[in-house]
Amino acid sequence: MDIYLVPGLGADHRLFQRLDLAPHPVHPLNWPAMPEGSSLADFARVLADQVDRTRPHALAGVSMGGMVVQEMAALTRPVRTVVISSWKGPQEMPPPIRVLRGTHAERILTPAFMKRTLPLIRWQMGVETEADKALFDAFIAATPLEQVRVQIAAVLAWEGPSRPVEGLVHIHGSGDRLMPIWHIQRPLRVEGGGHFMVHNRAEDVSQLVLQALEAQATPSGNGTSL
Repeated sequence: MDIYLVPGLGADHRLFQRLDLAPHPVHPLNWPAMPEGSSLADFARVLADQVDRTRPHALAGVSMGGMVVQEMAALTRPVRTVVISSWKGPQEMPPPIRVLRGTHAERILTPAFMKRTLPLIRWQMGVETEADKALFDAFIAATPLEQVRVQIAAVLAWEGPSRPVEGLVHIHGSGDRLMPIWHIQRPLRVEGGGHFMVHNRAEDVSQLVLQALEAQATPSGNGTSL
């Protein structure tokens, strides 16, 4: 089964370099440059054009990518949709994030603001090792700030997927500081995993993704732990 991977906000295909999803063919996608005012559904339509819908496939996305794959699911009809370190709708956003909806908080982002808040952003993201920092800083250097603003605005405006997503699996770290797990409904837990766990806990995440692809039904209850 083909697996299409969508990265998090401001990230790219390098986020998935440590995942091992063999024997499935993996297709990491990158964010398209989008105009101001684009919605997550707009991102989904562009990325869906890169999916071979004639073949059985799964969609997996991290953070913002997890939201976008939920929108893509209505277009490509995957066998399974996996969201990692993400939200399934605004009801899972913590109060400090919900209060920013409708405020155009993305407008405060300037190079000076990003530089000043970088240590806090790294902490929230669970970026801890030197390898984590090198990759995270490479993402910041490679992504134009105006595109970060477009992406943040789209996330804050999201009302959840336009259609119910069948075969949805949600993988989430218990130590995620950016998207705390206590707001997340029915996740599969990675104990101690942070928001960057697709990179620094790649073995655990890979195992759960593979389990999700093999599962016959969407998980329910409190999920499982690693």
